[in-house]
Amino acid sequence: MELVEPGGVRPAPKQWLDDYFMKNFIRLSRFDETLVTGDGEMEAGLSVTAEMVEEHLEQWLRGRKMIEPGTRLEVRER
Repeated sequence: MELVEPGGVRPAPKQWLDDYFMKNFIRLSRFDETLVTGDGEMEAGLSVTAEMVEEHLEQWLRGRKMIEPGTRLEVRER
């Protein structure tokens, strides 16, 4: 998962992913099946789609002003 910014592309920081998936109560039980493995990387259960992660995580990052308006999150399955 990458942050696509006006100046380039970089992996989403592991700390942000940990904060979202592990420490915050996001009220989506299917995200209980996720494991952050590094910057821009996670493992997820079959009920979690890339589109779902992209939508919810980007909304959360924007709500906390952690990404700029010109930045978007891109999530791809491997």
